[in-house]
Amino acid sequence: MKYIIILIINVLVSSKAYNQANISICNSPLRESLKKLPEIKTKSNWFKVYNVGENVFAIVEPYNFEEAICYLILGKKKALLFDTGIGVDSISIIVKELTKLPIVVANSHSHYDHIGGNHEFNNVLAFRSNFTLKHAKEGWNHESVKHEVTQEAICLEKLSKLDTANYSIKPYKISHFLSDNDIIDLGDRKIKILSVPGHTPDAIALLDKSNGYLWTGDTYYDGDIYLFAKETNLAAYKKSILKLAKIAPTLKYIFPSHNNPISQPERLLELTNEFAKIKKSNVTYTNNEDNTYIFKLQHFGFKIKKELL
Repeated sequence: MKYIIILIINVLVSSKAYNQANISICNSPLRESLKKLPEIKTKSNWFKVYNVGENVFAIVEPYNFEEAICYLILGKKKALLFDTGIGVDSISIIVKELTKLPIVVANSHSHYDHIGGNHEFNNVLAFRSNFTLKHAKEGWNHESVKHEVTQEAICLEKLSKLDTANYSIKPYKISHFLSDNDIIDLGDRKIKILSVPGHTPDAIALLDKSNGYLWTGDTYYDGDIYLFAKETNLAAYKKSILKLAKIAPTLKYIFPSHNNPISQPERLLELTNEFAKIKKSNVTYTNNEDNTYIFKLQHFGFKIKKELL
């Protein structure tokens, strides 16, 4: 029995959605990885900010089960905000506390937990796809995102002004479209765009070659990687992770968009190896009630829709 209890706890803690268990999100502890990072104090009750690299700040939402992470990358002339969170509190206010530089926004992809604050900015860059265009024009309606603001999913004590009955992701305007290998010049810092479709058609990663930094979005994070949405393409995902694995030896850190802000480049090599095993049916799995398989590995996992396999 003791072993079973420990196993259950380990599964909950390692999962992207561990806070969905019968543990109050308001009372659940911060991840150990966050406690080890230098925190930048802000006026926000909702966001927590950490210094994670050379002029790189992780803007974390630890009080929602998604544990989404946005990144502010500072250059000499402007700053790049990679993702804008789930949109329950103003991220632009936090960004203004951190820098006076002009802000350029780019999104790892167009899922609702990454574009929630886009409407607060007037310079949003986006990777062109029908998926991107749809959600820039329409946002995500309340029915699509209401699960994000249930009592089990979020600490409402941190958000006294949030109207949960009308919560939605607002539309936003795209100022410029990005392509694979484009460069965003921040002044003394050049950020390369890498197209990595699979999780979604418009998924991108960011590469700061000079510092050895890679931002992976939802293509990789420590936890169960979600590969079950209708816009998921496993063949594209396989090619994308191979693309990232090739540059892993040149990297110092990777910065995922959920859970732990900093992960090690060797995870990208493990990712390609373990995904190949799954495609060959060489990994044990749990048969989930929601028509998905859960694959649990040492540092991460996969949640994959059955039909895609």
